[in-house]
Amino acid sequence: MRFHRQQMSEGNHRRYGQDREARIWVDNNLGNIKMRIPAFQGKSDPEACLEWKKKMELVFDCHNYSEVKKVKLAAIEFTDYAIVWWDQLCINRRRNGDRSIETWDDMKRVMRRRFVPAHYYQDLYLKLQGLRQGYKSVDEYYKEMEMAMITANVEADREATMAMFLNGLNREIANTIELHHYVELEDLVHMAIKVERQLKRGSTSSNPRPIPQNPSAAPWRSNYPKKEENPFTHKPKTEQKPATTTTASR
Repeated sequence: MRFHRQQMSEGNHRRYGQDREARIWVDNNLGNIKMRIPAFQGKSDPEACLEWKKKMELVFDCHNYSEVKKVKLAAIEFTDYAIVWWDQLCINRRRNGDRSIETWDDMKRVMRRRFVPAHYYQDLYLKLQGLRQGYKSVDEYYKEMEMAMITANVEADREATMAMFLNGLNREIANTIELHHYVELEDLVHMAIKVERQLKRGSTSSNPRPIPQNPSAAPWRSNYPKKEENPFTHKPKTEQKPATTTTASR
């Protein structure tokens, strides 16, 4: 009896393991899901080019495409100037006897050389160094800083990133934050957002808005005229002297 129970338990564990592996395989197999490949127009916008490449890599992660198929699928969605540029590039490489572009890495390399100028990352790094909150909210300021760091491929340690974030905060927020010590950057950002909200509430309560005048709440006024303007009060008429005629003496 005990041996029979043990066999049943081992069979259940084996079947559970097989079901779990099958479920994981189904979750990871996204090849049957139709995904729309984003279009690329070839505009003089480095950020648009880099964003397009990230989207393409997300699509490729969901499918087990070969390198040649990745290049062809990406080129299919070229429009406007991009398709003219790509077609001419392929013709020139064949004419010069150069190897055709057959890998996704090679395609990214030639696209980066054409659509992302060499000074782009340097300009982005300089922008990151001088980034300030200004009229932006704390959340908007942090997201802009984070995106600039990721795009510029800046790998700063936690303390340097926190110091950069504090340096760009508005002074009234940074002065409060600097009184505390934080280990994680996320906690620092959340506290800065909280202080910002408190400062906004304080400014609103200290400077209340004037109460608008409601015409219906105006003091009641009598519609009757004042006493001196009573129409039933007769004013004395001025006596008119009779006209005198002057007779000439004879």
